[in-house]
Amino acid sequence: MAINKESIQGVIFALVGCVGLGILGIVDKVGTLESNNPFVFSTQSLLFSLLFTLIFALFYFKGLPIRKISNLSISSLGLIILVGVFASGIFILLRFIGLTESTGTFATLSQIVTTSLTAVFAWFILKEQLSKSFWGLFIVIILSMYFVSVGSLTLASVKSGDIYILFGAIFLAVANIFSRIGVQKVDPILFSLGRFIFGSIFLLITGLLLVNNYGILNSFTGWVILSGLLWAMNVIAFNLAIKRIGVTFTTSLLMMAPIITILLEYSLLKHHFTFVQVAAALVVVAGGLAIILHKNPLAL
Repeated sequence: MAINKESIQGVIFALVGCVGLGILGIVDKVGTLESNNPFVFSTQSLLFSLLFTLIFALFYFKGLPIRKISNLSISSLGLIILVGVFASGIFILLRFIGLTESTGTFATLSQIVTTSLTAVFAWFILKEQLSKSFWGLFIVIILSMYFVSVGSLTLASVKSGDIYILFGAIFLAVANIFSRIGVQKVDPILFSLGRFIFGSIFLLITGLLLVNNYGILNSFTGWVILSGLLWAMNVIAFNLAIKRIGVTFTTSLLMMAPIITILLEYSLLKHHFTFVQVAAALVVVAGGLAIILHKNPLAL
């Protein structure tokens, strides 16, 4: 990747998303526990994300982008719907359900799994080439995530919350591939707005069908507003970044976020991490960095 103004902007957007994602691990964890209802918190968070993205879009486009919306092709609209349901619907819901039993650090570390899975799906769907060393690093990352979950060098069951989060990572990785295609056809801000619209519709319908006393209009906390703001910031920054530097490099830069989360979770929430968990988390991050250097020696 040549170093130019556009690539520098892409890296800056990706780093903004990295910081926001690191903080989100804590915000979503605390907010989910306080609400005691991941369906309600996830939907409220996404609705605020939609609101903040809409406000940003109005300034960005200097009004409603009626012409851009009317010019959307059926295929572009299909990509927006798919990414919205997968990335801002299923992924968000599984993440918040998982956070009721998992840690914010594990949720943020799953971003590195998403990075690896994105490369795997890019290989499967877009026919991008992957080397044997990548597959070796991928296995190391998966095994390390296992030890982060169980907390010791023993065979034990993975926490159910962690399983939800990892399943969510699969849907996000697939969505990343289609986001890469979509932002080449649709303005990234409009794409982000559409993603939140269809993600919100999915969560609203799911909640109404599956949850008794859904209570989506119940009072919300400051954590919901902050979560919505950070998600809006992350998605906008992500889509602006992948348009400039590509999906794999963008998601790879986001892998530094777990360092921010683990420091915040340890210092603010006083969560105790075992030596095995810390060591395994560092291996996950190191494995992710190795993937960056392998795919792009000039990335750092």
